[in-house]
Formats: sequence, structure tokens, C-alpha cells
Amino acid sequence: MTKTILQIENTTVEDLKAELLSGVNEALKNFSTQIQGKNNDILLTREETAEMLSVSLVTLWKWTKDDVIPAFRIGNRVRFKKSEVLEAMQKMNRYGEEDN
Repeated sequence: MTKTILQIENTTVEDLKAELLSGVNEALKNFSTQIQGKNNDILLTREETAEMLSVSLVTLWKWTKDDVIPAFRIGNRVRFKKSEVLEAMQKMNRYGEEDN
């Protein structure tokens, strides 16, 4: 096994710590963006969407009917894009905050 020695000069502990944290934060942001892009484009069934939102199928139907959450018909089946469901929930949450 080969050992690699890294020698750092002309920097303070605080500067090194800040540089390391910056690099780790950037890597995590990139990873998070990649994961969200892959997971949010999937289509969910009515049951999966209701379970994700912790609401009943009746509530989900009402929100769909009232255009709160966009739905897609594929044949005789209803599907929801995960990214659009999450976006709709964020909008609902913002509206609730404005009322206060």
C-alpha cells in the first residue's frame, strides 16, 4: 500500500476548513440536483400520490378537480408527475403563508 503525504502551507485552519466545507457543499448540491431530476419525473398512480401526500383518494380527486394538482390521463388511468405534485404542494404552502 502506498502512502500519499499532502503538505499544506500558508493557510490557516479556518481557511482550510472553509475551503473543505465549500467543496463538500458544492458536491452535495450537485448530487441533490441529479437525484431530484431523476426521481421527480416519474409518473405516480392515484394511490401512490395520495400516500405520498398523506391524504385520502377523495381529497386527491378534489384537488385534481379544482386544478390544484395537474393530472394526466393515459387511457382510462390517471397519473401524476411527481415533480408537478411537489411544485403544487409548494404553491399551496406559499398561499397559506400569505394569509397569515
